[in-house]
Amino acid sequence: MKIRNTDSNVAVLMEIGQRIKDIRIAQLMTQNELCEKAGVSFNTIVRIENGESSNTNNLIRIVRALGLLENFDLLIPEQELLPEDLFQKKTKRKRVSKPKRKNVKWEWGDEKNE
Repeated sequence: MKIRNTDSNVAVLMEIGQRIKDIRIAQLMTQNELCEKAGVSFNTIVRIENGESSNTNNLIRIVRALGLLENFDLLIPEQELLPEDLFQKKTKRKRVSKPKRKNVKWEWGDEKNE
């Protein structure tokens, strides 16, 4: 199954769990072996493979133990500056702020009639 933006969080968790399970089995690794290699509890492996929620640290440990950590670069790519930004010697943004609104005082009768 492809994970799509319209899928619910539960559906995405279930698919991730199934993929982790499939990869573990393809690597001929038992759940006990994976929990020892990843440094997480057996119950954590079972919960994740069943599509239940877990913390990010546990997921990273499991993905690392399966040799898939580099795939996070595909999931969340590093943002690079555009060539024109490099030319203008701009730096990577650190935060976003919305443009400030002009303090316009509104009074009755100011609206436009069309």
